[in-house]
Amino acid sequence: MRATALTTALAAALAVTASPAQAADDTHYTTSATLTQASCTIYENYPKAGVPDRHWVKDRTAADGTPYHLGVRYTVNDYALVLDYARSDAAIHWGFTPASCVDPGYAKDTHGARIPELHGLDSHDAVVAIPFQPAHDGDSVATIHATSAGSLRSAPQSFVIGNVRDGDEFRITTAHCGSHAPTAWILGYAPSSGRWGYLEAMHLAACT
Repeated sequence: MRATALTTALAAALAVTASPAQAADDTHYTTSATLTQASCTIYENYPKAGVPDRHWVKDRTAADGTPYHLGVRYTVNDYALVLDYARSDAAIHWGFTPASCVDPGYAKDTHGARIPELHGLDSHDAVVAIPFQPAHDGDSVATIHATSAGSLRSAPQSFVIGNVRDGDEFRITTAHCGSHAPTAWILGYAPSSGRWGYLEAMHLAACT
């Protein structure tokens, strides 16, 4: 009876002391990192000419002084793709931030070794190359529009390489998208991210 009471009390104490800044701050495929400065800008898409400047600002600590953590997925040039754990409920929670803004500024494998640029852990924790500009056959033929925000992927159910917002153009390689299951992946060019990629049909009313 006394042991049960102590266990219950300990569980309650842990629940009270857990900070939102620390909640859900780890996944098997990202490397937990903290910010190296007071705040960092996280861009929805890899910054380059012609891509809209859409971003959010991340502070180093929460209001109670607890450090925020970001999950580094991979690096490309001087940027790291990060998962903002505290925004996990938001439609867009992946973004690019300068690698110098996070510590470590790179992803690690399961042994703690640095993962090379444009490589990351797959679902089996193997280090694989990331096609940052996925291969595609033919040019864009028809333009449809996103009907909700979603992440652009390097392949179906693969690495995030950008984001689209509700209303953004999505250019596909066929005259019509056809009818697909909501979880089907549609290949197209997203001008707002400046690259080709795969978007789930649930974000494209013209495809369901």
